[in-house]
Amino acid sequence: MKHSLVFIMILSMVMESCQDKSDSQESNIVSSSIKIEALPSEVWDVITNKTYAKELGNVFDKNAFVESDWKLGSDVHFVYEPDKVVSTGTIGKLIENELIQVDYDFDGFEYVERYSIETDGPISTLSIHAGPYTSDFEAQKVVWNNWLAKVKELSEN
Repeated sequence: MKHSLVFIMILSMVMESCQDKSDSQESNIVSSSIKIEALPSEVWDVITNKTYAKELGNVFDKNAFVESDWKLGSDVHFVYEPDKVVSTGTIGKLIENELIQVDYDFDGFEYVERYSIETDGPISTLSIHAGPYTSDFEAQKVVWNNWLAKVKELSEN
């Protein structure tokens, strides 16, 4: 009986510890959305068309852009001009005009970017879920919100 009680207490502490880590990691996910007066196909085009890649990339850093053919299983390269690939992810989920998920593995550290588009009449809602982030989480929230605003601007023009 004594051992069972000790085991239950230890199990409870381990579960709380795991929950704390899960909550901590979950809280380091940028999750934001913006309403856009454009069709999902127009928003999709802005995100995936290389015509807009440099304009969107500059929101993250000067001379940065994303390069991909935007097909399921394809690579997505984050590039600094002239041709320096900084990181490469893989499109793990794709539903045209609705969802793109890019999965990254940085030597065992898994990072995900998920872009989703929902529609309500003439209004599309673009959402981003990206992370987890570590020390630069607050700065990343600002950058992603600026990126959403840029997608909105380009989609509505």
